[in-house]
Amino acid sequence: MRTLFSKILLAQVVAVALALIVVTVITRASLNQGFKEFLGRQETTVLQALAPVLTEFYESKESWDSLRNNPQNWQRIWRLSRSQQGAAPGSPRQRRGRLRDDTIPPPGPPPGSQLLRWMGPPDRVLLRERLFLLAQDHSRIAGARTKELDGITLEAIAFGGQVVGWIGFTPMGAVLPPDAEHFLDQQIRITIVSLALALVVAAALAFLLARNVSRPVRRLGKTVRDLSRGEYQARVRVETRDEIGDLAVHVNQLAGTLEKNRTARQRWMADIAHELRTPVTILKGEIEALADGVRHADERMSTSLRDEVDQLSTLIDDLQTLALSDAGALNIQKESVNLSKLVEQCVDSFRDRLAARQITVDLQVDEQVILSADQPRLRQLLHNLLENSSRYVNTAGQVRVSLVLNKSGAELVLEDSGPGLDKEQLDRLFERFYRVESSRSRSSGGTGLGLSICKNIVEAHGGTIQAIRSEMGGLKIWIILPG
Repeated sequence: MRTLFSKILLAQVVAVALALIVVTVITRASLNQGFKEFLGRQETTVLQALAPVLTEFYESKESWDSLRNNPQNWQRIWRLSRSQQGAAPGSPRQRRGRLRDDTIPPPGPPPGSQLLRWMGPPDRVLLRERLFLLAQDHSRIAGARTKELDGITLEAIAFGGQVVGWIGFTPMGAVLPPDAEHFLDQQIRITIVSLALALVVAAALAFLLARNVSRPVRRLGKTVRDLSRGEYQARVRVETRDEIGDLAVHVNQLAGTLEKNRTARQRWMADIAHELRTPVTILKGEIEALADGVRHADERMSTSLRDEVDQLSTLIDDLQTLALSDAGALNIQKESVNLSKLVEQCVDSFRDRLAARQITVDLQVDEQVILSADQPRLRQLLHNLLENSSRYVNTAGQVRVSLVLNKSGAELVLEDSGPGLDKEQLDRLFERFYRVESSRSRSSGGTGLGLSICKNIVEAHGGTIQAIRSEMGGLKIWIILPG
């Protein structure tokens, strides 16, 4: 019972078996109760058929003494009622059945004769043994003995407008007549056979259901095991549109994400090695040239060494920022920050660099945009965005910086005049070490981590950042920071 197939199969079979048992018990109880009610109604019909016979008997004798003093006459009346079943009034068979000197024959076949004909001899004996005759005061005259009359249906025997006696049957009790028991047992056997066939059919259907449900689950399990072994190219075939099909879609999405992350991690390690190797190689060459006497320790060498050390320091600082962000340990200390003033300061610090490339800056900032944030991190965010613009915007281009306060928070937008980017480039712009192909040189491309750090800083503040095409023809960075 460790497999889903066996559990589903057992659950279905047990559920059907329990349902069939309940149906059998209810059917047995219903048939038993219904049969008793049917026999009770038929007993009433028999009493109504016997009442005229006893009425004529009382009319001929004007008392019950012949029955009270002669019990044989009681049995002869019962036999006479049986002999009249199906005989026409006045027929020879009816005339031969008249009681000599003691009883008066019934006028015709009793209405209850159909029941008496249906029942076998044992049931007629049971009816005769349960039949009794009472006087007007409910004292016993003939037939079965009964102590309690509560719940017993009595049929009145009237003569001359007065009730002269009562007839009835003693309670049937829990035991049915033999033929009735035989009939019920036969019905129960038929029911059990039918239910057994239904159980076999249900078990076959449960087998098919369990197989169809467990098969895609096994495939999902195999795919997950392949993924756990590092086979991220594994995919599961989606065959249904139910919950299992949705799970298969999610597993495939997970596999795609894992494969993408593995590729990104491999590219990340390769990019880090490349970015570290370049300045280290230059530093090593300069130092070896100095040691060998090929180069002299002049101002040009000092500047070259300082630039490479600054490049290494910047790369290490960026890597540390990203590592802290990935670990959820990016230190964010919020305070009240005048973002309007901070944006103006950062733009002013880049005006000379932008002007050197004939790039004009259009600044549109609402006054007093105050929010709770980490000011050093926001300064780093603005610095990276402006640094990206100073590197990549075409000469004699234009940069526009706007800041407004709305219901969603502070909306900061930085856009430029180009060059423009296609959709694939926009989708990958915040990836680490990603540079647009035309700007991959280290002299203009930086480390490729600036926008990734911007994204982490914005998300650490609970904000959002998007890269879309600008109406000016270039890139538009759209940032929303909550207040």
